[in-house]
Amino acid sequence: MDDQSRLKTIDDFMLNSEVPLDLDDLMMVLAEAYKVPIALIGVVGEFEETFKAHYGTTLSKVTREHAFCSHVVEERKQVVVSNAQEDPRFMHNPLVTGEPHICFYAGTPIEINDQVIGAVCLIDTVPREIDAKHLEVLERIGALVSQHISLSREHEALKREHGLIEKSPIVLATWRYDTSLRLVYISKNSERVLGVSPQDLLTGTVALSEVLSEEAEGDFTFAMQAHMEGVETHTCRLQIRTPTRTIWVSMISTANFREDGMLYSVQAFLFDTSDQKYVEDKLNKTNQRMRLLLEASELGTWDWNLAADVNQVNKRWCDIVGLEYEYYDSGSRFFRQLIHPADYVKVEKQLNMHLIGKSKVFNTTFRMKHTDGSWVWVESYGKTVETDAQGKPVRIAGIHRDITQRMESELHERKKTQLLQFINKTRASYLQNNDLTMACQSVLAELIDISDSQFAFVGQMKGDGSSSRLFIHAISEIVWDNSSFSQYAEYKKRNLYFSNFDNLFGTSILTGEVTISNAPNSHPNSKGVPHGHPRISRFLGLPIKVKDKVVGMVGLANKFDTYTDEDAEFLQPFLDALAGLFYAVELEEARAVAEEKLRHLAMTDSLTGLYNRRAFLDECISFSKQHCRGCVAIVDIDHFKKVNDTYGHDAGDQALIAVARKIAKHNQAPNVVARLGGEEFAIVMIGDKKEEIHRQLEALRIAVEEGRVTYKTDTMNLSISIGATFIKDTFEADFSALLSLADKALYRAKEQGRNQVVWDE
Repeated sequence: MDDQSRLKTIDDFMLNSEVPLDLDDLMMVLAEAYKVPIALIGVVGEFEETFKAHYGTTLSKVTREHAFCSHVVEERKQVVVSNAQEDPRFMHNPLVTGEPHICFYAGTPIEINDQVIGAVCLIDTVPREIDAKHLEVLERIGALVSQHISLSREHEALKREHGLIEKSPIVLATWRYDTSLRLVYISKNSERVLGVSPQDLLTGTVALSEVLSEEAEGDFTFAMQAHMEGVETHTCRLQIRTPTRTIWVSMISTANFREDGMLYSVQAFLFDTSDQKYVEDKLNKTNQRMRLLLEASELGTWDWNLAADVNQVNKRWCDIVGLEYEYYDSGSRFFRQLIHPADYVKVEKQLNMHLIGKSKVFNTTFRMKHTDGSWVWVESYGKTVETDAQGKPVRIAGIHRDITQRMESELHERKKTQLLQFINKTRASYLQNNDLTMACQSVLAELIDISDSQFAFVGQMKGDGSSSRLFIHAISEIVWDNSSFSQYAEYKKRNLYFSNFDNLFGTSILTGEVTISNAPNSHPNSKGVPHGHPRISRFLGLPIKVKDKVVGMVGLANKFDTYTDEDAEFLQPFLDALAGLFYAVELEEARAVAEEKLRHLAMTDSLTGLYNRRAFLDECISFSKQHCRGCVAIVDIDHFKKVNDTYGHDAGDQALIAVARKIAKHNQAPNVVARLGGEEFAIVMIGDKKEEIHRQLEALRIAVEEGRVTYKTDTMNLSISIGATFIKDTFEADFSALLSLADKALYRAKEQGRNQVVWDE
């Protein structure tokens, strides 16, 4: 055993002092669990053992010579003494012969950095045994104590680091990403450096974006969106406005990603560079005047020393992106952060292909951010000009050329072709499936791509007037948070509607005009977004109109560049195509409603609302396929001619309606009820027993007999006769024959005095 290394470990973890480990409660639980009077955590130093936690004794230390735990340290394994009074190693130990009169001892190692520095031990004053299972548990507790000591040291180190940060001019901030980026930590010196208290920022009382200038808020939003697109590191400068002063801070942010590539968190250092910014501004103004006197070449050149990570460029290279040559940062990280996030992966892939020798030259086109906030298209061509002894590239040189005008023209033509293709795709999908929602969903991804947006939705107005709502055919599939999961579920069930128009997208619905908002909360109708929804930095609302009536809208959000009127004009053909589809669907739905009304009229008796004879026979065919036993009955109103002659035909109509309602009430589905004509009605009932059906028919007859029909000032008493035939095995397909049998039974009911139920014999 290397005791010097072991003692150094104890010293490194500050365990040679009498500062406790705050594990006395664990020792109490351990003593209770093992039913021993004493439980200890001992650290064995050079001359004595110090008890860092204890229960059942007031001792704080013993000499190393008499310490039982010394044997655990020396043997580097568990030590069990069943009866110290009979053990030659301990029988004369003063801790055995005197207080605390140790008789039983069981100790397990505490191991830190491969060094056994002490033990967790159990002590009893009487002899006892301990089984293997309890020793295994004790070993696990020793491992937990070891882990606790390691974590305590790390925690203390972290506290010291945070303390240093809080005394420095650098603010540390952490954002956690679930469905959106949320600030979860900011160092306590934020109020001194940034002018905003950490409590206000963490509770959301003040959002960091609220104290940023409009331009700085755009840069901050871009940085966070870049991390969400996969950019690992980013640097930007932000302007913070407080009631007393303006602060310029530089922010260096780093993204952390999960194993699946999804963003987990963003950490950033923010430090005050106000003095530096003042000097830069003064120099920029001076150099701006001088720059006008200098000639610029057409090509920007670059020369990158990979080993030193120094990329030397000429003035034209800086001019392309609007940088002052004197303040160009030669590090590759600076160059990389100017690349558009959508092009970043492609550029890195092409560069790596050349570096590993899979391509002779590095040649690609991509976008870079200009200092005025716009995007510049550049064509970059480079080649390895120097290698090391192993043939690996150590220096690459190349040129940059501004091709913005050419690329924008090509992209416009390409997007026009793409727009025409997905308009045709929308129409074809609808014609093939007769499903407007599916057609909209099939092109949503292409709509997002062609508009350079992050989110989109397509909606159609349903209803009229104040009850109108926007039905969502297609929307970016985002589950914002737990509270919005139900909305997402409604969308999947095709039941998502927006009814509140007091917001950005509602402006397009209410006014019928294009809505453009390129800065958060800048539009008068900006009401924020639902809780948990990803931040909306830019928005374009496009109304869909038919004959100047708004029938729907398309919403687009979070374009990297600003939305313009040209974007709305470009997408107008798509809006016109949707308007045509919406109109066609409305016509189709109106035609279907009209057909259903005509079918209903053709099948329904206009007076009673029951099936007519033709519809009755059609329904009976379907009925016979589903049910096996039951009856067919004909109901006739007794002395109906007398009702018409006495009270008039209008009163007779009221009598027919009253009887029809009672028959329908007593014969809910699946039974079938119809008016055959005149005062005759037909019923098809299901039932296994004739007696049960008879009781139901009798109940109907009694209900009519006991009822009263009032017409104007007259009250009519009615009764009915019922003829029925019972089907024992299966319904026949020809219900006309069954009706004939029931009619014969009805005839006998009338012969026998009416107001009764008679069955076919």
